[in-house]
Amino acid sequence: MSKRRRKVREVGDGPAPKLSGTTLLISEIPEAKLDLHELSAREAEIRVCHFLERHVRTSRGRVVHIITGKGTHSDGPPVLPGLVDRLLREEFAHCVVEHAGLVGGGAIALRLRG
Repeated sequence: MSKRRRKVREVGDGPAPKLSGTTLLISEIPEAKLDLHELSAREAEIRVCHFLERHVRTSRGRVVHIITGKGTHSDGPPVLPGLVDRLLREEFAHCVVEHAGLVGGGAIALRLRG
């Protein structure tokens, strides 16, 4: 066996690295997803509140995703990402352990309090 092939095997052997923090949060498969595309700010606020109230009871300690979109199809600046961020910081701060934007933007992963 060549030295190169032997070295590749040695590097690949062993346990996979443990994920933690934001990396773990965004890599977990979500318990549920809420898609807010094409909703007005008022409709989105109602849906987010109902979604979080339900999943705070049924999905403790689990990850859920809220898909806001990037706002590229809005007439003005994006509204939904800021709305969801405000709800998570103010009204649902006691229910959410951590949250982070997903890669590519337009969605938020959040871990509910266990």
